[in-house]
This record gives sequence, structure tokens and C-alpha cells, in this order.
Amino acid sequence: MKFLDELKKKGLIYQTTPEIEDFFEKKGTLYLGIDPTADSLHLGHYLGLSLLKRFYLEGFKIIIILGGGTAKIGDPSGKVKERPILPLEILEKNKKNIKKQIRKFISVDNKRIKVIDNSLWLDNLRLMEFLRDIGKIISINSMLDLETVRQRIESQEMMSFAEFTYQLLQAYDFFIVFKKYNCELQIGGSDQWGNIIQGVQLIRKKLGKKAYGLVYSLLIDPKTGRKFGKTEEGETLWLDPKKTHPFRIYQFLINLEDEFAKNLFYYFSFKPLKEIEKIIDEEKEKKQERLIQKILAEEIILNLYGRKVLNEILRITKILFEKIFAEISLEEIKILKGAIPTLELKEKIPLEEILVSLSLAKSKSEARNLISSIKTLEKGKYLLIKKGKKDFGLVEYK
Repeated sequence: MKFLDELKKKGLIYQTTPEIEDFFEKKGTLYLGIDPTADSLHLGHYLGLSLLKRFYLEGFKIIIILGGGTAKIGDPSGKVKERPILPLEILEKNKKNIKKQIRKFISVDNKRIKVIDNSLWLDNLRLMEFLRDIGKIISINSMLDLETVRQRIESQEMMSFAEFTYQLLQAYDFFIVFKKYNCELQIGGSDQWGNIIQGVQLIRKKLGKKAYGLVYSLLIDPKTGRKFGKTEEGETLWLDPKKTHPFRIYQFLINLEDEFAKNLFYYFSFKPLKEIEKIIDEEKEKKQERLIQKILAEEIILNLYGRKVLNEILRITKILFEKIFAEISLEEIKILKGAIPTLELKEKIPLEEILVSLSLAKSKSEARNLISSIKTLEKGKYLLIKKGKKDFGLVEYK
């Protein structure tokens, strides 16, 4: 019960099915589903993965269902329009990339932690048998009651039959892992509550046994109104360092609003609760130091990428924010390549065009108004640009 109480105190539990305490007492098996609809996880996935890791550290068994089967349809939860259908070869590539990312964060040993592709059972389903054995059990009334379904109907935006039946397939996933691996708990974001409940009911009706559901809050940045893991501009912060440099994620975390950062500190930090509360108290006296943001950013980067990458990011931070701009060396500029917006050019173009290309200005007219306040540093084939206190760009002339 101590672990359950800690999760509640940290705000990591938004809603659960009744008698969830029984599952925590048994230290059973739980699962989280991830559909490979992109070739990388993003920062928004960190909450679910870090919660899984907490359960693992407490002695629970973990299953991650990589939805190779369900991704062929696409989860409509939280979507106002239907997802595009991805080619099978793209799904296969996505699965491989995401498996690698999961293994970097949490050690998959195929004993206490398994990664299972639900295409193993979904690809072999026979339609008539599925409708008879599963479709007959799930109520159409409960399916229509899902928030996403209601929203689509009310807005008169089409929902395909394939999307509508996604909740049946997710319920079937829960049914399969319950039977095969004695997996009694499914976790997910709060937008998955309806889908999870379908699985709980299917297990009860089909097997006469009890299963559980637990969801955590979807995190909305109060500054931007966007889901956690997206910038003000709507840029997705991917966990693949080839798509998003880890320094970009570090800077995103450093610049979080104070109150939001405090909440995320409870959600994400693996430090004991007393230590978290002590740091929060210290932060009240050192507000200008952004203590919580720094500790949170360093811990997340360390967990995702390791000590070497964290040290590199801290070095980049010192170059950009602690060193006199005009004294940054050529070797230091080379370190910055890719960590800040970088533009490769074969020939020189006007500075206002560069500012727009680096997203340091929205238009040429805005760029022209900014030029007088812009700092530039040319070293070798590089042009380093500074806008204000925290925005940088780099040009490399080929």
C-alpha cells in the first residue's frame, strides 16, 4: 500500500477501477500499449514509460504491447479526424525503432519485462469467430458512449467502422494477455479510460474474473495549451536524437512554467517523495535559479540518453549561456551544430532570409526589424546567431 499511496501523493493516478488495492497487494502483472504510428516515441510517452519503470522497481511484472496490429487501424482517442493508414513496411520500420528506444530506457529481459507485438494474435483473427465470441459480449451502447465517438458524431465528422471497432481490439488485447500471462492491470493516459474499461468488462463477462484499469492524467502545458512534449510552435519533441537533439528537450524542460515544472517534478522524478518536497521548499528561496527545472531536465535526459549525452548538453549550455558570446571558439561552435537550429548553405544569403529559415523570425519584415538587435559571430565556415537571451541559430557554409 505504501507504493500505491506514493503514486497518489505524486498525482500519478487520475482514475482507477474499484478495489485496485488488491492488485497492488499481489504485485501482479500490468501492461501498457503503444501503437507504432511514428518512427520514434516522443516526450509525451515518457510519463507512461516512467510509470512502468516505477512498477518494475517495486517488483511487478511488466508487459509492453507494441501495437503492430492495432496500428493498422489507428486509435481514434483524442483525434478529431481519422488517422491516415500507414503502409505495412513503414509500420515494420517504426516497430524496430521503437523497440530500440524502449530497451534503452528499461531493460527488457523477456522474464519480468516483455515487449509483445499484438499482431501475433490480431493478424490471425477470423472475422466471424471474433464477432461471435467477442462482438456478442461488448455492448454497442458502451461503445457509443466513448467520448471520442460522441464528439465525432456531434461534430458530424466521419468515423470509419474500422476506427469504431478499435476499442474491441484493445479490449481483446487485454483479454489475451490476461489469459496467457495472468496480466490483471492495464494502464494508460486518461483518454484511454473507455478502451480500458471495455477490456475489464470483456474479461469479467467472458472469463468471470476480475481485471483492473489505471489511468494517469494527460499533461497539458498551461503556457501553450498543448499536450506535454510539444513546443509553443507545435513541434513534437521526439526521443530519437536524430529527429530532435536532446539539447532541444533539455531547453524545453528548463523553460517550463514554475507551477507546471513543480507538478512534473512529482510525476517524473524517481527521487524519494521527501527529497522532492525538500527541493521544492528550497526552490521557494531560489526562484531565479530555476532549480526544479534544472534538476528535472537533468534527471530526464540522464534516464533517456545516459551520462555522456547529459555531460555534452551541460557543456553546450555553458557555451551558450555562461560564456561571453564574442569569445565562443570555433571548436565550441562545432559542438553546437545540430543542438541549435542549424542551416546549411552553399552561398551567402541576406540575414533576414537566414532568420526566417532558422525560425528566429516569422517573416522577412519581422526579421528586418530584429536585425539591429541580433548578435552574430563568424568563425571559419560558421555563422552563429543570437536573438535575445535564449534563442540561437547556426549557419554552416558548405
